[in-house]
Amino acid sequence: MKYPAFSFVASLAGGLSIFSAPGLAQDAGTLRVAIHADIGSTNPGVNRDANSDIVLLHVVEGLVGFADDLTVKPMLAEGWTVSDDSKIYEFRLRDGVTFHDGKTLTAQDVVWNFERYLDPATAFQCAARYNGGIGPKLEKVEAADDTLVRFTFAEPAPNFPITMATVQCTPWILSPSSVDAGGTFVKPVGTGPYRFDRMESGRYLDLSKFDEYAALPGKPDGNVGNKAPSVEHIRFMTVPDPSTRSNGLQSGEIDVIDEVEPTLVETLRARNITVDIQPTPAWMTLLIQTEAPALEDVRMRQAIAHAIDLTQLSEALGGDFYRPNPSVLAEGTYYYDNSAAAWPSYDVEKAKALAAEAGYDGKPIAILVANRQNRVQVATIVQAMLASAGINAKLDVRDWATQLEDYRAGKYELSIFAYSARLDPLLSFQSLIGDKSAEPTRMWDDDKAEELLEKVVGLREPADRKTVFTELNEEMGQQVPILGLFNLPSVTALAPSVKGYSGWLGGSHRFWAVTKNAE
Repeated sequence: MKYPAFSFVASLAGGLSIFSAPGLAQDAGTLRVAIHADIGSTNPGVNRDANSDIVLLHVVEGLVGFADDLTVKPMLAEGWTVSDDSKIYEFRLRDGVTFHDGKTLTAQDVVWNFERYLDPATAFQCAARYNGGIGPKLEKVEAADDTLVRFTFAEPAPNFPITMATVQCTPWILSPSSVDAGGTFVKPVGTGPYRFDRMESGRYLDLSKFDEYAALPGKPDGNVGNKAPSVEHIRFMTVPDPSTRSNGLQSGEIDVIDEVEPTLVETLRARNITVDIQPTPAWMTLLIQTEAPALEDVRMRQAIAHAIDLTQLSEALGGDFYRPNPSVLAEGTYYYDNSAAAWPSYDVEKAKALAAEAGYDGKPIAILVANRQNRVQVATIVQAMLASAGINAKLDVRDWATQLEDYRAGKYELSIFAYSARLDPLLSFQSLIGDKSAEPTRMWDDDKAEELLEKVVGLREPADRKTVFTELNEEMGQQVPILGLFNLPSVTALAPSVKGYSGWLGGSHRFWAVTKNAE
């Protein structure tokens, strides 16, 4: 069965009054970036989403970060040492780093931040990765002197720098002035190249260049390196409709859009608009709620996996843009070893047989999906493929905020959901494996999986880690608690006046090196 490619080439007709907000700068000093929704939160690491990461990476920084070559390099730290048993780390801070409020960064500030993140009241989404809930417990953080921070773990923690470098779980270093006298978060006061100015919900969020930014020497490098800011202001504009975003770019009222539809790429390039296409490990998935009555039988989950032709799905959506991949392990990375072979292959007859064995009676199964054009496209094709195997699926289309809320509560049967790029498989597996009753976002509540995860957390050597990751992938392919669909590229379109942008494997936007010429 063939599924037609979708075409959403935007018309240039029609007004764009959405961009006529008072105070919207139209000069070369303001970079106007359209995003599909408001960011989840301005409080780093709390209620975050991919849009939060895009914005806050320009405002806050961590001790370390991933470089272009996916090694972990210092950012606010000058360097670090680790004990032979991997239990004690010491990070020496760089000289001359100041917060946006003028305060000089000290080791005491780092200690204050970690204590705040580990306080349950903060609701840091990755607290479990530092408090012993997932992996080794961080027992103590102390300032050995004004520029030396010492971290002591209860068990060996060979992956501590990797966890801190991962944007989804970085303990971003804030000035204490980010909270009020009672400890309530006010706004992010960081050390990054841009400072937070203001946010008007549903419209825009403004950042301004931090003139006293302490840039590293050399060139930009992943989320580290030289991040000296160029443009004076960045305005992130909330524009949910993809046609409106592309119209705004072509009319000159927007400078940057992302999540560009594959069918629009050549149209934009013909208008002298730069389109940057960067493969990433970002992962479009079909979440499967294993505790839902219709899906608790593993045979039903396997039936769903057998019913979906990942290659045909990817081709229908965008030809060569998307890489079919059911596995956490992304093709082209060190840890990939024909990982897709461990998962159920496309086989409609087998899907029908397994569904019958599981006692499926034709009752509709809901597919939760955000009302974003590309997500609905995916859900519609998946629905048709399931129907071909006799599985009755219905779409439950919600706004993004509602879908995110339901995901965090585990309130769905099936759901089309994308994970932003994780640059090391450890964080991906940590995000998926665990006790659903304690953390509803966990997809795979299984004793063997938890044992393997605990094992890999203590490993340092890549070859040893690869062996365990392969075993996890094989076990996951049998149980199907989630089904990967394809890896997502980062597709970003930029106005002719915008120069210096480059995508990278991490998938996050880096606008600090971007310049904008007068039009």
